[in-house]
Amino acid sequence: MARLGGLHRFMNWDRPILTDSGGYQVMSLSDLRKITEEGVTFASHLDGSRHLLTPERSMEIQRLLGSDIVMAFDECPKIDQGRDAIARSMEMSMRWARRSREGFDMGGEHAERSALFGIQQGALDE
Repeated sequence: MARLGGLHRFMNWDRPILTDSGGYQVMSLSDLRKITEEGVTFASHLDGSRHLLTPERSMEIQRLLGSDIVMAFDECPKIDQGRDAIARSMEMSMRWARRSREGFDMGGEHAERSALFGIQQGALDE
């Protein structure tokens, strides 16, 4: 996508574009992934190849896409998790948010013209 000029050129769109960090997509691959402090290792649903998605890699991908509104990498817990699991997920997402910020800031000109937003998934516990 970067070689094609990013999403703006590819879509012929001159207004802001928001991209997701991949956290929700990782949750949707729950049978094919393993979450660690480093990031998420998952198997492709297409060919079984293994991949590691980290907060830093998520920021790099969104930079290569040319995103204007970048979302921090987060863990998205299943909605029926208990309070302790949700708290652990929130704490992991906060640590990943710090790493996302650091990765975003390394993006040079992209970081200067774009915005980074954090995400917190809530599950169903009040």
